[in-house]
Amino acid sequence: MNKKIMNKTRKTLTSVIRFSLLAALAYQLLYPLLYMLSMALRRPEEAMDPSVIWLPKSLTLSNFTDALRVMDFWDALQNSVIIGIGCGLLDVLSCAFVAYGFARFKFRFSGLLFTLVIMTLVVPVQTIILPLYADMKYFDAFGIMKLTSMMTGGPETISLVGSYNAFFLPSLLAMGLRSGLYIFIFRQFFAGMPGELEDAAYMDGCGPFKTFFSVMLPNAKNAMITVFLFSFVWHWNEFYMSNLLLGNMKKNFAIALSSLRVDLQSVVNVQTISDPLVIVTRIQAGALLAILPLFILYLVTQRYFADSIEHVAVK
Repeated sequence: MNKKIMNKTRKTLTSVIRFSLLAALAYQLLYPLLYMLSMALRRPEEAMDPSVIWLPKSLTLSNFTDALRVMDFWDALQNSVIIGIGCGLLDVLSCAFVAYGFARFKFRFSGLLFTLVIMTLVVPVQTIILPLYADMKYFDAFGIMKLTSMMTGGPETISLVGSYNAFFLPSLLAMGLRSGLYIFIFRQFFAGMPGELEDAAYMDGCGPFKTFFSVMLPNAKNAMITVFLFSFVWHWNEFYMSNLLLGNMKKNFAIALSSLRVDLQSVVNVQTISDPLVIVTRIQAGALLAILPLFILYLVTQRYFADSIEHVAVK
């Protein structure tokens, strides 16, 4: 009897300790979100009021309406969604294709080339942004336009700055933002798939391309979900490339958030405002608006994302 009581007490104590640790960790993770929500719903005069801790004395939505206007929310949302979804889909297709070649085909210098791909993960975007801008500003694919201009007298280069193509083209060629990581994820997944699948496809008359698209790629659903979500989120938050390559297009969320403080000082309530309390509450509202689509995306894909991370990690 005493042994049963001790076992039950030990289990209860273990559960309490585990719950306490998880609750403390959850609080640390949720604190910034709770702080933003509390500040965004306050009136400016309550921003630094010591008597207001979490719940505002009076709720207001004016912070959100001002942030919506200043950020050009709907234009920023459109650009961010188009770039995120477009680059995500292209990254999935191109990186899976490259990774399949590394995983299932043996060719000279394959190990060296894959090592170079992995090394791109340690190269910051800031170090290549100027060469990338020059390539997009004076784009000439393989010198074809220079050859044609000699015969037709047309322009030798075209500018992709200010269009979505500046983002889509690198993703299409598996050279986009953090493509090295996506190739690594797909490569590890394909390397763990049984070779009998390819043997069966070859016996049925499929070539390498048909085997990839009809057999291997459909089985990589978990890796595809992981790569798409990573690509979508990272393009959503990218500032350097967006600021340089979007040109005169309407800004996306990354640029909108970075310029929110400056814009609020001049256009909030259609008058000049330099009150730091006003700026603080509006910025918190703008940050919440920027992460809201990502939060909704996470709620919709949480089960698939967790399942895909588990399978990719095992592979």
